[in-house]
Amino acid sequence: MEDLERLNVIFESLHAGNSLKDFYLSDPIWFPKRFRKKNDIETAALIAALFAIGPRYAIIRSLEKIFAELGESPYETVADLDHAGMLRKMDGHIQFAYKNITGKDVIQILSAIRHLIGSHGTIQNALKLNARSDDGSTYYMLTGVLEEMKKCKLPSSLGGELTPRARALLASPAQGSACKRMNMFLRWMTRSDEIDFGLYDWLGTEKLVIPLDVNVSRAARQLKLTRRKTDNWKTAVEITQRLKELDPLDPVKFDVPLFLYGIELRKKRRAT
Repeated sequence: MEDLERLNVIFESLHAGNSLKDFYLSDPIWFPKRFRKKNDIETAALIAALFAIGPRYAIIRSLEKIFAELGESPYETVADLDHAGMLRKMDGHIQFAYKNITGKDVIQILSAIRHLIGSHGTIQNALKLNARSDDGSTYYMLTGVLEEMKKCKLPSSLGGELTPRARALLASPAQGSACKRMNMFLRWMTRSDEIDFGLYDWLGTEKLVIPLDVNVSRAARQLKLTRRKTDNWKTAVEITQRLKELDPLDPVKFDVPLFLYGIELRKKRRAT
């Protein structure tokens, strides 16, 4: 329990220093915070989360270009997506990350989101359709939605089907993926505090799974929250279960503290 208590101290110190309140200013969540209507927030949040790959400065730079083309209503822009026009605007766009994401990949993902909106009205309706009462996490919900997005038919101008790069952005728990970005999206939508929106009051924060990236992973292993050596869905669930020892109803509230602590650890190791 000693390591868990250490995390609690980190959590409280970040709150006391307003680090959490200011966090979103340099985070992808800044983009959905630009909007007021629920459908726009939800659509913007999913787009921002799905393209949150690579260094944070590169993510913000790339999202600025994408959102410049989404206008005042991302929901309406995506629902009535002009594939050809958007593709011309995004021509030459390459997101610097651990792998390159081209303008065509971006439009393909937007088209897959358009499919969800066209089929279900909203993204949350698609999620609700795939939710299972016997699932204590978000496994089936995410798997169902992500697989539906990967199977959607695209216009011939976009190649008819997703490129391997676009498909990789939609890896599901059934594939073993930790689904960091989708779990981050669900955290944004479900939790309610100075960072998160709290729009998905139907889901329940106790079902959320920690968004597992390299910084959260580093912090979790330092605090002995997992014994697993690789980062995948099982690792994310194991860390979440340990966090439930501190807060069984809202374990993912420790996501940002773990992330910031992981960055501190990285800086310390570089300095030695």
